[in-house]
Amino acid sequence: MKTKKIFKKTVKYLRELSIVVIGVAITVSIGLWMNKKSNEKDLKQYLSAIKMELEENAEKIDRYIQWLQKSVRYADYLKLNDKKSLNKDTLIYYAHTNDQGLGCYYMHSPKVFTANVFETFKLSGFMRQMNNKELLKTIWGAYTKMENTQIYLDMSFQTRKEEAMKYMQLIAEGKPIDVPMQIFFSTDLPYTMVDECRQASETLKETISKLEKAL
Repeated sequence: MKTKKIFKKTVKYLRELSIVVIGVAITVSIGLWMNKKSNEKDLKQYLSAIKMELEENAEKIDRYIQWLQKSVRYADYLKLNDKKSLNKDTLIYYAHTNDQGLGCYYMHSPKVFTANVFETFKLSGFMRQMNNKELLKTIWGAYTKMENTQIYLDMSFQTRKEEAMKYMQLIAEGKPIDVPMQIFFSTDLPYTMVDECRQASETLKETISKLEKAL
């Protein structure tokens, strides 16, 4: 009789324990599921913010390409005409009224790209949780392309700046200049700067398209 009571108590205890264990397991599972869903939501928000940042950068680089086209037109003008046939008024136009009124002497490299969202994303820890490694690689590639393009533009403008300062020194000394910035605009730099920016624009737009599909 005593053994039977002990058996019943044991069964009851095990039943209650199993209910508790199952309850805890369910609670933990729900918690993990909710945490997973929350992380997925946060990751999606990050990717959406990255997409917006890339869209803004793409718009800026496209506007910058249009601006650089003015330098290309001046380079074309110098290449397509010998020195004797260059028109003085046209040269003055490119020297003084081109490039937003600053002419071909404009020497400052603008910061075209921003990567604030991507930098925050790298520090957040969500990057490690991203399962789509191919998309992550594409995003990395886009921001790397932006960084390299900015470095190239900075270097190109440094070359332009050095020549511009020499020409401006000559102007200050009252020495005549037949063809402003002739050395710089007779090189391939005005063209390669545009090509580099176009490649960056294409990379950004391809990445944006992949993000749209992923979201």
